[in-house]
Amino acid sequence: MNPVEHVISTRQAEFERAFEAAKQSSTTFETKLNERLNATPEQKTTSVQTVTDAELKRAREVYEALINQADNTSTKVPNTTAETTATETKPTTESTNWNNYQIKPISAENEGKYSELIKTAAAKYDVPEALIKRVIQVESNFNPSVVSSAGATGLMQLMYGSNRTDPATNIDSGTKQLAGYIKKYDGDLKLALAAYNAGPGNVSKYGGVPPFKETQNYLTKIIE
Repeated sequence: MNPVEHVISTRQAEFERAFEAAKQSSTTFETKLNERLNATPEQKTTSVQTVTDAELKRAREVYEALINQADNTSTKVPNTTAETTATETKPTTESTNWNNYQIKPISAENEGKYSELIKTAAAKYDVPEALIKRVIQVESNFNPSVVSSAGATGLMQLMYGSNRTDPATNIDSGTKQLAGYIKKYDGDLKLALAAYNAGPGNVSKYGGVPPFKETQNYLTKIIE
């Protein structure tokens, strides 16, 4: 049953209940109506006319509500099943497909971690949330205290800066650095990530992604 048919069915049920309520009064709806139609002008009483008018008015109100609701709903419902499906499956603003690169998802266990800090940094530096999350997972697996053998610290493994173990500071600084590389390489995410991992000097030296196995593996862990 499509949404319009559902609304009509629901309203029709309401109409029938209202109609039944009227019929179940001390004298049935049909009897009162017959009394009014068949009675001579002298026999009609004020009480019969008043009750019947009230019942008819209520039935009309429910019926009109049914029609109005159906009209309003039909203007909001997609015309085809395909359109409905498209609306229901519309992706969020957290895109995983960016500049022709597919960003890999993070593990379920890390979903929701530092979400507000990530959202703030993403909006501030115009970097996809999905990308920041994936970089954090690959760099530190969302551990704000981890320190590499080379001295890289925190969630996004920063080499420089103060207070690098503070999640808010670290995510902001790491995203700012990543955004700078994205701008430097005109949106080429592969080069930006290579610079983040191996340094922009190596990207320049090799005229692209450095031939380091670590850097190449790093890229395959983040994007497809």
